[in-house]
Amino acid sequence: MAEPRRLGLAHLPTPIEHARRFSTEIAGREIWIKRDDCTGLAFGGNKARKLEFLLAAAVDAGADVVIAFGGVQSNHTRMTAAAARKLGLDCSLVLAGSPPEDVDGNLLLSRILGATLTFLSMGPSEMTPEMVAKALATEEERFLSKGRRPFVIGPGGSTPLGALGYNRCFDELLAASQRDRLDIDHVVVAFGTGGTMAGLVLGNILAGRPARITGISVAPPGMPESLGVPSVKTLVEKAAMLIDRPVTVGDEDVRISYEQAGRAYAVPTTAGTEAIRSLARTEGIFLDPVYTGKGMAGLIDMCRSGVIGKGERTVFLHTGGTPGLFPYRKVLAP
Repeated sequence: MAEPRRLGLAHLPTPIEHARRFSTEIAGREIWIKRDDCTGLAFGGNKARKLEFLLAAAVDAGADVVIAFGGVQSNHTRMTAAAARKLGLDCSLVLAGSPPEDVDGNLLLSRILGATLTFLSMGPSEMTPEMVAKALATEEERFLSKGRRPFVIGPGGSTPLGALGYNRCFDELLAASQRDRLDIDHVVVAFGTGGTMAGLVLGNILAGRPARITGISVAPPGMPESLGVPSVKTLVEKAAMLIDRPVTVGDEDVRISYEQAGRAYAVPTTAGTEAIRSLARTEGIFLDPVYTGKGMAGLIDMCRSGVIGKGERTVFLHTGGTPGLFPYRKVLAP
């Protein structure tokens, strides 16, 4: 079976760079950064790889409008709106939260892109799968009643099809490591709805498990389930079937740490804020307080606690989210 069709929406391959000063001054280990913040679509980020597959399916289905769900400052919805516009499609975003007083960050970009915005009265932590499904179905029906052809994308693009984007990313990472003779011991990534991690896990399994994949959760346990997103294990298995390469997923294949989650999703933590400043001041690379800041805080803790051992090489997957810095300027200002 051939790989499902994908569109060229991202600037690939993304760079991988050695964070030399950060490695020496902060982590005490050899850290490399896979720059998926440089995918090029609307300020970049990991969603571009997923959208290459998801919007190919939308185009093939004859859609003229794409519907996506996320938080008010969702990276996924911002990038979905941009990808839709690039393909000549309209975009409707269903956002979990109330309209903020300041239109900033990802929300500002979504407005500039001309996406239709529907705000729900509850935040992401209050969501249930039924609520999410009902909200998306309502928006889908609204377009159908007008004779439109909507295509619904699941929360975070975390579907088996979307996960294939990060199966390809792992292959890209492995090819770079082999080319430069850099064995990779660990890959660390922020964990939200799980689609990115699922693709990395699939790629790792298919390659013979050369690395340990660790997801650093950006929310307390249960966020993917509250949105109706399947488990990482299920996403991996179903994505593998799409390319006719079935796999068996073991417990050691899916490592998720909740130690950096903090009080709730989208609530910054002290450790995450410190990680943002540390990487910026050693490497000139920006993280964000919702995802990558917490993810890097987890990597730092893994180094200091010995989970990542001396002499081991680690790749941090930078999933983007730069526009998410600005709504948190009061927290981040020195």
